[in-house]
Amino acid sequence: MFIKSGASARKGNTRDFSRKEKVVKQGVLFGVNIGDLSKCPECETMGRVVWVSQDKKTMGVKCPASHREAARSDSKFGGTKIPSTKNRKNVVFLMTVK
Repeated sequence: MFIKSGASARKGNTRDFSRKEKVVKQGVLFGVNIGDLSKCPECETMGRVVWVSQDKKTMGVKCPASHREAARSDSKFGGTKIPSTKNRKNVVFLMTVK
């Protein structure tokens, strides 16, 4: 019976690093992935990244806090804006990747 030396046993114990760990080890900034945490641009609470553009320059952050709806103008021809009283939860904000 043939038994291999201990050198092959040492090879099997090496740990494979994940892609993120390799990039961080090299010192290169890593892009954003879906599911990562990011701050909401309005309320500074932590939200989740739910969408990333193909060119990795824009992302959509879903905030669990409640936010007011956007203010709408009273008429197409007037400049008067009426603030909305409705609140929405789980709003997605589009923002640039830093």
